[in-house]
Amino acid sequence: MNRRQISEIQNYLNESDSGSSLFSCGDDSDNDPSYEQPRPHSQSLPPVRCSFDSGDDCGPELTGSNNYQNSDDNLSVDDSSSESSDDNSDTDSWVEDYADIPDYAFDDSHSGIKLNISESSREFPIEIFTQFWTDDIFDMVIESTNKYGENLSKANRPHKKNARASTFKPVDLDEIKRFLGICLLGGAVKFSVIRDMFSQNPLYYHPVFNHIMSGRRFDQILNCFSVQYTDRYNNEVIGPMMKVQPLFDTLIQNFQTAFIPTEHLSIDESLLLHRGRIIFRQYIKNKKARYGIKFYELTSYDGYVLNIEMYQGKQEQSAVPSRTSKIDSIVLRLMNNYLNKGFSLYMDNYYNSVTLSNTLLELKTHTTGTLRKNRKGNPKVVVDNKLKKGQHVWRRKNNVYVSKWKDKRDVLCITTRVHPKLIQSENRYGQQKRIKSENKRLSSASNVQNHYVLVFVLKHITKICN
Repeated sequence: MNRRQISEIQNYLNESDSGSSLFSCGDDSDNDPSYEQPRPHSQSLPPVRCSFDSGDDCGPELTGSNNYQNSDDNLSVDDSSSESSDDNSDTDSWVEDYADIPDYAFDDSHSGIKLNISESSREFPIEIFTQFWTDDIFDMVIESTNKYGENLSKANRPHKKNARASTFKPVDLDEIKRFLGICLLGGAVKFSVIRDMFSQNPLYYHPVFNHIMSGRRFDQILNCFSVQYTDRYNNEVIGPMMKVQPLFDTLIQNFQTAFIPTEHLSIDESLLLHRGRIIFRQYIKNKKARYGIKFYELTSYDGYVLNIEMYQGKQEQSAVPSRTSKIDSIVLRLMNNYLNKGFSLYMDNYYNSVTLSNTLLELKTHTTGTLRKNRKGNPKVVVDNKLKKGQHVWRRKNNVYVSKWKDKRDVLCITTRVHPKLIQSENRYGQQKRIKSENKRLSSASNVQNHYVLVFVLKHITKICN
Protein backbone atom coordinates (compact mmCIF):
# COMPACT_ATOMS: atom_id res chain seq x y z
CA MET A 1 0.00 0.00 0.00
CA ASN A 2 1.53 3.34 -1.07
CA ARG A 3 1.30 6.73 0.58
CA ARG A 4 -1.50 7.88 -1.75
CA GLN A 5 -3.78 5.03 -0.66
CA ILE A 6 -3.01 5.66 3.03
CA SER A 7 -3.81 9.35 2.48
CA GLU A 8 -7.15 8.46 0.84
CA ILE A 9 -8.12 6.32 3.83
CA GLN A 10 -7.18 9.06 6.30
CA ASN A 11 -9.16 11.68 4.31
CA TYR A 12 -12.19 9.38 4.24
CA LEU A 13 -12.04 8.93 8.02
CA ASN A 14 -11.83 12.69 8.53
CA GLU A 15 -14.81 13.28 6.23
CA SER A 16 -16.87 10.63 8.04
CA ASP A 17 -16.33 12.45 11.35
CA SER A 18 -17.52 15.82 10.08
CA GLY A 19 -19.92 14.80 7.35
CA SER A 20 -22.95 12.60 7.02
CA SER A 21 -24.15 10.50 9.93
CA LEU A 22 -24.88 7.48 7.75
CA PHE A 23 -22.87 4.38 8.51
CA SER A 24 -21.82 1.58 6.22
CA CYS A 25 -23.72 -1.60 6.86
CA GLY A 26 -23.16 -5.26 6.18
CA ASP A 27 -25.12 -8.42 6.75
CA ASP A 28 -23.38 -11.17 8.69
CA SER A 29 -23.25 -13.66 5.84
CA ASP A 30 -20.91 -14.87 3.14
CA ASN A 31 -22.39 -12.33 0.72
CA ASP A 32 -19.69 -9.77 1.44
CA PRO A 33 -17.18 -8.01 -0.81
CA SER A 34 -14.36 -10.35 0.19
CA TYR A 35 -16.32 -13.52 -0.47
CA GLU A 36 -14.97 -15.85 -3.12
CA GLN A 37 -17.55 -18.23 -4.53
CA PRO A 38 -16.65 -21.92 -4.25
CA ARG A 39 -15.44 -23.81 -7.26
CA PRO A 40 -17.76 -26.18 -9.11
CA HIS A 41 -17.33 -29.83 -8.22
CA SER A 42 -15.80 -30.57 -11.59
CA GLN A 43 -13.06 -28.00 -10.92
CA SER A 44 -12.25 -29.14 -7.39
CA LEU A 45 -8.57 -29.51 -6.65
CA PRO A 46 -6.83 -32.62 -5.32
CA PRO A 47 -6.00 -32.53 -1.61
CA VAL A 48 -2.67 -30.99 -0.70
CA ARG A 49 -0.68 -32.51 2.14
CA CYS A 50 2.37 -31.14 3.92
CA SER A 51 5.15 -33.00 5.66
CA PHE A 52 6.11 -31.22 8.88
CA ASP A 53 9.14 -33.42 9.62
CA SER A 54 10.88 -33.05 6.27
CA GLY A 55 11.72 -30.03 4.19
CA ASP A 56 9.51 -31.02 1.26
CA ASP A 57 7.36 -28.31 -0.23
CA CYS A 58 3.59 -28.54 -0.29
CA GLY A 59 2.30 -29.49 -3.73
CA PRO A 60 0.96 -29.43 -6.23
CA GLU A 61 0.84 -25.69 -6.96
CA LEU A 62 -2.72 -24.36 -6.94
CA THR A 63 -3.95 -22.29 -9.84
CA GLY A 64 -7.26 -20.91 -10.95
CA SER A 65 -8.61 -18.65 -13.64
CA ASN A 66 -12.28 -18.11 -12.84
CA ASN A 67 -13.41 -14.56 -12.10
CA TYR A 68 -16.56 -14.08 -10.05
CA GLN A 69 -18.70 -11.04 -9.39
CA ASN A 70 -20.65 -10.45 -6.20
CA SER A 71 -24.24 -9.39 -6.88
CA ASP A 72 -24.99 -8.09 -3.38
CA ASP A 73 -25.63 -4.37 -3.85
CA ASN A 74 -25.45 -3.67 -0.15
CA LEU A 75 -21.83 -4.79 0.06
CA SER A 76 -20.53 -3.97 -3.40
CA VAL A 77 -17.04 -2.50 -3.72
CA ASP A 78 -14.99 -0.90 -6.43
CA ASP A 79 -13.05 -2.95 -8.96
CA SER A 80 -9.73 -2.32 -7.25
CA SER A 81 -10.82 -4.31 -4.20
CA SER A 82 -12.06 -7.35 -6.14
CA GLU A 83 -8.99 -9.46 -6.72
CA SER A 84 -9.12 -12.32 -9.19
CA SER A 85 -8.70 -15.98 -8.33
CA ASP A 86 -5.30 -15.97 -10.01
CA ASP A 87 -4.02 -13.54 -7.38
CA ASN A 88 -5.52 -15.60 -4.58
CA SER A 89 -3.88 -18.84 -5.70
CA ASP A 90 -0.42 -17.34 -6.21
CA THR A 91 1.71 -19.50 -3.92
CA ASP A 92 4.99 -17.77 -4.84
CA SER A 93 4.23 -14.76 -2.60
CA TRP A 94 3.21 -16.95 0.36
CA VAL A 95 6.31 -18.40 2.00
CA GLU A 96 6.98 -20.63 5.00
CA ASP A 97 9.51 -18.64 6.99
CA TYR A 98 9.32 -16.17 9.85
CA ALA A 99 9.92 -12.45 9.55
CA ASP A 100 10.43 -9.88 12.26
CA ILE A 101 7.16 -8.72 13.82
CA PRO A 102 6.84 -4.91 13.60
CA ASP A 103 7.19 -3.42 17.07
CA TYR A 104 5.18 -0.21 17.35
CA ALA A 105 6.11 0.30 21.03
CA PHE A 106 2.64 0.88 22.44
CA ASP A 107 2.76 3.49 25.20
CA ASP A 108 0.57 2.42 28.11
CA SER A 109 1.67 5.21 30.43
CA HIS A 110 -1.52 7.15 29.66
CA SER A 111 -3.91 4.18 29.91
CA GLY A 112 -6.53 4.04 32.61
CA ILE A 113 -9.52 5.92 34.05
CA LYS A 114 -9.47 9.68 33.47
CA LEU A 115 -12.61 10.58 35.42
CA ASN A 116 -12.48 12.79 38.47
CA ILE A 117 -13.79 10.31 41.05
CA SER A 118 -14.12 11.61 44.60
CA GLU A 119 -14.67 9.69 47.82
CA SER A 120 -18.30 10.82 47.92
CA SER A 121 -18.95 8.93 44.66
CA ARG A 122 -19.21 5.70 46.65
CA GLU A 123 -22.35 7.01 48.36
CA PHE A 124 -23.59 9.11 45.43
CA PRO A 125 -22.95 7.28 42.11
CA ILE A 126 -24.87 10.06 40.35
CA GLU A 127 -21.61 12.04 40.47
CA ILE A 128 -20.01 9.54 38.10
CA PHE A 129 -23.10 9.41 35.88
CA THR A 130 -23.07 13.18 35.38
CA GLN A 131 -19.50 12.99 34.05
CA PHE A 132 -20.85 10.93 31.15
CA TRP A 133 -24.28 12.57 30.89
CA THR A 134 -22.96 16.13 30.99
CA ASP A 135 -24.77 19.47 31.27
CA ASP A 136 -24.59 19.87 27.49
CA ILE A 137 -26.72 16.75 27.07
CA PHE A 138 -29.22 17.91 29.70
CA ASP A 139 -29.55 21.28 27.96
CA MET A 140 -30.07 19.55 24.62
CA VAL A 141 -32.81 17.30 26.03
CA ILE A 142 -34.61 20.12 27.86
CA GLU A 143 -34.63 22.43 24.85
CA SER A 144 -35.78 19.75 22.40
CA THR A 145 -38.46 18.33 24.74
CA ASN A 146 -39.95 21.76 25.45
CA LYS A 147 -39.98 22.66 21.77
CA TYR A 148 -41.66 19.40 20.81
CA GLY A 149 -44.23 19.70 23.61
CA GLU A 150 -45.06 23.26 22.61
CA ASN A 151 -45.61 22.27 18.99
CA LEU A 152 -47.85 19.37 20.03
CA SER A 153 -50.01 21.70 22.13
CA LYS A 154 -50.41 24.04 19.14
CA ALA A 155 -51.15 21.28 16.64
CA ASN A 156 -53.99 21.93 14.20
CA ARG A 157 -56.31 19.30 15.55
CA PRO A 158 -59.02 19.49 18.23
CA HIS A 159 -57.95 18.61 21.77
CA LYS A 160 -60.28 17.29 24.40
CA LYS A 161 -60.79 19.35 27.52
CA ASN A 162 -57.79 19.03 29.86
CA ALA A 163 -55.97 16.84 27.33
CA ARG A 164 -52.33 16.27 28.25
CA ALA A 165 -51.06 17.44 24.87
CA SER A 166 -52.87 20.79 25.18
CA THR A 167 -51.75 21.42 28.78
CA PHE A 168 -48.03 20.74 28.37
CA LYS A 169 -45.88 22.46 30.98
CA PRO A 170 -42.21 23.07 30.10
CA VAL A 171 -39.72 20.87 31.92
CA ASP A 172 -36.70 22.08 33.86
CA LEU A 173 -33.41 20.46 34.90
CA ASP A 174 -34.73 18.99 38.14
CA GLU A 175 -37.78 17.47 36.48
CA ILE A 176 -35.86 15.94 33.57
CA LYS A 177 -33.47 14.32 36.07
CA ARG A 178 -36.44 12.81 37.89
CA PHE A 179 -37.82 11.53 34.60
CA LEU A 180 -34.52 9.89 33.58
CA GLY A 181 -34.17 8.40 37.06
CA ILE A 182 -37.56 6.71 36.70
CA CYS A 183 -36.49 5.35 33.29
CA LEU A 184 -33.35 3.85 34.82
CA LEU A 185 -35.20 2.41 37.81
CA GLY A 186 -37.90 1.04 35.50
CA GLY A 187 -35.26 -1.13 33.85
CA ALA A 188 -34.42 -2.77 37.18
CA VAL A 189 -37.97 -3.15 38.56
CA LYS A 190 -40.02 -5.13 36.06
CA PHE A 191 -43.60 -4.16 35.16
CA SER A 192 -45.88 -5.51 32.44
CA VAL A 193 -46.68 -1.99 31.18
CA ILE A 194 -45.24 1.42 32.02
CA ARG A 195 -48.46 2.59 33.66
CA ASP A 196 -48.16 -0.14 36.33
CA MET A 197 -45.21 1.74 37.84
CA PHE A 198 -47.69 4.28 39.21
CA SER A 199 -50.53 1.86 39.96
CA GLN A 200 -52.17 1.68 43.41
CA ASN A 201 -52.91 -2.01 42.87
CA PRO A 202 -51.20 -3.97 45.69
CA LEU A 203 -49.86 -6.43 43.11
CA TYR A 204 -47.82 -3.70 41.41
CA TYR A 205 -47.64 -0.86 43.93
CA HIS A 206 -44.21 0.65 44.40
CA PRO A 207 -44.18 3.84 46.49
CA VAL A 208 -41.01 5.41 45.11
CA PHE A 209 -42.41 6.15 41.63
CA ASN A 210 -45.40 8.22 42.78
CA HIS A 211 -43.14 9.93 45.29
CA ILE A 212 -40.83 11.11 42.50
CA MET A 213 -43.42 12.08 39.88
CA SER A 214 -47.08 11.52 39.08
CA GLY A 215 -47.94 9.00 36.40
CA ARG A 216 -49.83 11.63 34.38
CA ARG A 217 -46.82 13.94 34.28
CA PHE A 218 -44.48 11.05 33.40
CA ASP A 219 -46.69 10.08 30.45
CA GLN A 220 -46.79 13.69 29.29
CA ILE A 221 -43.00 14.04 29.33
CA LEU A 222 -42.56 10.62 27.71
CA ASN A 223 -44.84 11.62 24.82
CA CYS A 224 -42.86 14.82 24.27
CA PHE A 225 -39.37 13.53 25.07
CA SER A 226 -36.86 14.46 22.39
CA VAL A 227 -33.10 14.80 22.14
CA GLN A 228 -32.98 16.72 18.85
CA TYR A 229 -36.38 17.96 17.75
CA THR A 230 -36.76 18.84 14.06
CA ASP A 231 -39.88 19.61 12.10
CA ARG A 232 -40.24 16.83 9.53
CA TYR A 233 -41.97 19.18 7.10
CA ASN A 234 -39.22 21.81 7.19
CA ASN A 235 -36.16 19.56 7.43
CA GLU A 236 -35.03 16.83 5.09
CA VAL A 237 -34.64 13.50 6.88
CA ILE A 238 -31.15 12.16 6.19
CA GLY A 239 -31.36 8.85 8.03
CA PRO A 240 -32.85 6.89 10.92
CA MET A 241 -30.25 8.28 13.32
CA MET A 242 -30.82 11.95 12.49
CA LYS A 243 -32.78 12.78 15.66
CA VAL A 244 -30.48 10.98 18.10
CA GLN A 245 -27.14 11.52 16.35
CA PRO A 246 -26.06 14.58 18.43
CA LEU A 247 -26.70 12.69 21.68
CA PHE A 248 -25.03 9.58 20.26
CA ASP A 249 -21.87 11.45 19.26
CA THR A 250 -21.62 13.32 22.57
CA LEU A 251 -21.90 10.14 24.63
CA ILE A 252 -19.25 8.35 22.54
CA GLN A 253 -16.91 11.29 22.94
CA ASN A 254 -17.45 11.21 26.71
CA PHE A 255 -16.81 7.44 26.76
CA GLN A 256 -13.48 7.88 24.97
CA THR A 257 -12.43 10.79 27.17
CA ALA A 258 -13.23 8.98 30.42
CA PHE A 259 -11.03 5.95 29.72
CA ILE A 260 -7.89 5.32 27.67
CA PRO A 261 -7.54 1.59 26.92
CA THR A 262 -4.54 -0.68 27.10
CA GLU A 263 -3.04 -2.31 24.02
CA HIS A 264 -5.66 -4.99 23.29
CA LEU A 265 -8.96 -3.98 21.62
CA SER A 266 -11.85 -6.02 20.22
CA ILE A 267 -14.52 -5.47 17.56
CA ASP A 268 -17.73 -7.46 17.45
CA GLU A 269 -21.44 -6.98 16.82
CA SER A 270 -24.20 -7.28 19.39
CA LEU A 271 -27.99 -7.14 19.42
CA LEU A 272 -29.97 -4.92 21.80
CA LEU A 273 -33.32 -6.59 22.43
CA HIS A 274 -36.20 -4.65 20.86
CA ARG A 275 -39.41 -6.11 19.43
CA GLY A 276 -41.14 -2.82 18.66
CA ARG A 277 -41.81 -1.16 15.34
CA ILE A 278 -38.59 0.26 13.99
CA ILE A 279 -37.29 0.40 10.45
CA PHE A 280 -33.81 -1.02 11.19
CA ARG A 281 -34.79 -3.87 13.50
CA GLN A 282 -32.68 -6.98 12.90
CA TYR A 283 -33.25 -10.70 13.28
CA ILE A 284 -30.21 -12.87 14.04
CA LYS A 285 -31.15 -16.43 14.94
CA ASN A 286 -27.89 -17.33 16.71
CA LYS A 287 -28.06 -14.40 19.15
CA LYS A 288 -29.62 -14.59 22.60
CA ALA A 289 -31.87 -11.63 21.75
CA ARG A 290 -32.99 -12.64 18.27
CA TYR A 291 -34.85 -9.42 17.49
CA GLY A 292 -33.39 -6.02 18.15
CA ILE A 293 -31.06 -3.22 17.16
CA LYS A 294 -27.69 -4.30 15.82
CA PHE A 295 -24.51 -2.52 16.90
CA TYR A 296 -20.90 -2.73 15.80
CA GLU A 297 -18.77 -2.27 18.93
CA LEU A 298 -15.19 -1.40 19.69
CA THR A 299 -14.33 -2.41 23.24
CA SER A 300 -11.30 -2.63 25.46
CA TYR A 301 -9.91 -5.93 26.70
CA ASP A 302 -12.11 -5.81 29.82
CA GLY A 303 -15.30 -4.88 27.94
CA TYR A 304 -15.43 -1.06 28.18
CA VAL A 305 -17.28 0.39 25.17
CA LEU A 306 -15.08 2.85 23.26
CA ASN A 307 -17.03 3.30 20.04
CA ILE A 308 -20.26 1.99 18.54
CA GLU A 309 -22.09 2.21 15.24
CA MET A 310 -25.69 1.24 14.71
CA TYR A 311 -26.78 -0.83 11.73
CA GLN A 312 -29.41 1.20 9.86
CA GLY A 313 -30.47 -1.20 7.14
CA LYS A 314 -29.64 -1.21 3.46
CA GLN A 315 -29.21 2.31 2.15
CA GLU A 316 -27.11 4.25 -0.28
CA GLN A 317 -23.61 4.76 1.00
CA SER A 318 -20.88 7.23 0.22
CA ALA A 319 -17.83 6.15 -1.75
CA VAL A 320 -15.10 4.33 0.14
CA PRO A 321 -11.35 4.60 -0.46
CA SER A 322 -9.67 2.47 -3.07
CA ARG A 323 -9.07 -1.17 -2.06
CA THR A 324 -11.31 -0.79 1.00
CA SER A 325 -14.55 -2.74 1.23
CA LYS A 326 -17.55 -1.63 3.24
CA ILE A 327 -16.80 -4.18 5.94
CA ASP A 328 -13.26 -2.81 6.18
CA SER A 329 -14.59 0.75 6.37
CA ILE A 330 -16.63 -0.18 9.47
CA VAL A 331 -13.41 -1.26 11.18
CA LEU A 332 -11.53 1.84 10.05
CA ARG A 333 -14.21 4.20 11.36
CA LEU A 334 -14.51 2.42 14.70
CA MET A 335 -10.71 2.55 15.07
CA ASN A 336 -10.38 6.11 13.78
CA ASN A 337 -9.14 7.59 17.07
CA TYR A 338 -6.89 4.60 17.85
CA LEU A 339 -4.89 4.24 14.63
CA ASN A 340 -1.12 4.83 14.41
CA LYS A 341 -0.75 4.20 18.15
CA GLY A 342 0.35 0.55 18.23
CA PHE A 343 -2.92 -1.07 19.35
CA SER A 344 -3.63 -4.77 18.77
CA LEU A 345 -7.10 -5.49 17.40
CA TYR A 346 -8.94 -8.81 17.79
CA MET A 347 -11.87 -9.64 15.47
CA ASP A 348 -13.90 -12.63 14.34
CA ASN A 349 -14.12 -14.02 10.82
CA TYR A 350 -16.83 -11.55 9.74
CA TYR A 351 -14.28 -8.72 9.63
CA ASN A 352 -10.86 -10.30 9.10
CA SER A 353 -9.20 -10.49 5.69
CA VAL A 354 -5.69 -10.27 4.28
CA THR A 355 -6.46 -6.88 2.75
CA LEU A 356 -7.68 -5.43 6.05
CA SER A 357 -4.65 -6.77 7.93
CA ASN A 358 -2.31 -5.11 5.44
CA THR A 359 -4.25 -1.85 5.64
CA LEU A 360 -4.18 -1.73 9.45
CA LEU A 361 -0.52 -2.74 9.51
CA GLU A 362 0.27 0.34 7.45
CA LEU A 363 -1.61 2.31 10.13
CA LYS A 364 0.54 0.76 12.92
CA THR A 365 -2.20 -1.54 14.19
CA HIS A 366 -1.85 -5.31 14.64
CA THR A 367 -4.74 -7.71 13.94
CA THR A 368 -5.50 -11.21 15.16
CA GLY A 369 -8.53 -13.46 14.83
CA THR A 370 -10.32 -16.18 12.92
CA LEU A 371 -10.63 -16.08 9.15
CA ARG A 372 -13.22 -17.33 6.67
CA LYS A 373 -11.81 -19.80 4.20
CA ASN A 374 -13.59 -18.13 1.26
CA ARG A 375 -12.03 -14.68 1.72
CA LYS A 376 -10.27 -13.29 -1.31
CA GLY A 377 -6.53 -13.17 -0.92
CA ASN A 378 -6.26 -16.29 1.25
CA PRO A 379 -3.34 -18.62 0.47
CA LYS A 380 -4.75 -21.66 -1.31
CA VAL A 381 -1.90 -23.82 -0.06
CA VAL A 382 -3.23 -23.30 3.47
CA VAL A 383 -6.98 -23.18 2.85
CA ASP A 384 -7.15 -26.29 0.64
CA ASN A 385 -4.70 -28.33 2.68
CA LYS A 386 -6.33 -31.47 4.13
CA LEU A 387 -5.03 -31.89 7.67
CA LYS A 388 -5.29 -34.68 10.17
CA LYS A 389 -6.27 -34.00 13.76
CA GLY A 390 -3.53 -32.06 15.54
CA GLN A 391 -1.69 -30.98 12.38
CA HIS A 392 -0.85 -27.35 11.67
CA VAL A 393 0.13 -25.45 8.52
CA TRP A 394 0.86 -21.77 7.93
CA ARG A 395 2.20 -19.32 5.35
CA ARG A 396 3.41 -15.71 5.40
CA LYS A 397 2.99 -12.88 2.91
CA ASN A 398 4.87 -9.71 3.85
CA ASN A 399 3.99 -9.44 7.57
CA VAL A 400 0.63 -11.24 7.44
CA TYR A 401 0.46 -14.84 8.71
CA VAL A 402 -2.39 -17.20 7.80
CA SER A 403 -2.49 -20.55 9.58
CA LYS A 404 -4.81 -23.55 9.84
CA TRP A 405 -5.03 -26.08 12.63
CA LYS A 406 -7.20 -29.20 12.78
CA ASP A 407 -9.04 -30.35 15.89
CA LYS A 408 -12.64 -31.51 15.53
CA ARG A 409 -12.79 -29.17 12.54
CA ASP A 410 -10.47 -26.82 10.70
CA VAL A 411 -9.61 -23.54 12.45
CA LEU A 412 -8.30 -20.82 10.13
CA CYS A 413 -6.57 -17.84 11.74
CA ILE A 414 -4.86 -14.64 10.62
CA THR A 415 -2.42 -12.49 12.57
CA THR A 416 0.23 -9.82 12.21
CA ARG A 417 1.17 -9.78 15.89
CA VAL A 418 2.69 -13.22 16.62
CA HIS A 419 4.43 -16.06 14.81
CA PRO A 420 1.99 -18.94 14.26
CA LYS A 421 3.17 -22.05 16.06
CA LEU A 422 1.85 -24.80 18.28
CA ILE A 423 2.22 -24.15 22.00
CA GLN A 424 3.02 -27.11 24.21
CA SER A 425 0.80 -27.00 27.27
CA GLU A 426 -0.90 -29.34 29.70
CA ASN A 427 -4.14 -29.48 27.75
CA ARG A 428 -4.52 -32.25 25.22
CA TYR A 429 -4.82 -30.07 22.12
CA GLY A 430 -1.57 -28.13 22.42
CA GLN A 431 -2.76 -24.86 20.86
CA GLN A 432 -5.75 -24.53 23.14
CA LYS A 433 -3.89 -22.02 25.34
CA ARG A 434 -3.39 -19.51 22.52
CA ILE A 435 -6.89 -19.90 21.11
CA LYS A 436 -8.40 -19.49 24.55
CA SER A 437 -6.58 -16.19 25.13
CA GLU A 438 -7.71 -14.85 21.75
CA ASN A 439 -11.31 -15.89 22.33
CA LYS A 440 -11.27 -14.09 25.67
CA ARG A 441 -10.41 -10.85 23.93
CA LEU A 442 -12.86 -11.50 21.10
CA SER A 443 -15.76 -12.03 23.51
CA SER A 444 -15.28 -8.79 25.42
CA ALA A 445 -17.65 -6.91 23.11
CA SER A 446 -20.39 -9.51 23.39
CA ASN A 447 -20.37 -9.48 27.20
CA VAL A 448 -21.42 -5.84 27.44
CA GLN A 449 -24.22 -5.70 24.89
CA ASN A 450 -26.87 -5.04 27.57
CA HIS A 451 -24.85 -2.65 29.73
CA TYR A 452 -24.74 0.61 27.79
CA VAL A 453 -25.25 3.85 29.63
CA LEU A 454 -27.78 4.80 26.96
CA VAL A 455 -29.78 1.56 26.97
CA PHE A 456 -32.78 3.19 28.58
CA VAL A 457 -32.75 5.96 25.98
CA LEU A 458 -32.94 3.48 23.09
CA LYS A 459 -35.52 1.39 24.95
CA HIS A 460 -37.97 4.16 25.76
CA ILE A 461 -37.62 6.60 22.86
CA THR A 462 -37.09 4.43 19.77
CA LYS A 463 -40.27 5.97 18.41
CA ILE A 464 -38.35 9.17 17.61
CA CYS A 465 -36.15 7.25 15.16
CA ASN A 466 -39.08 6.33 12.90
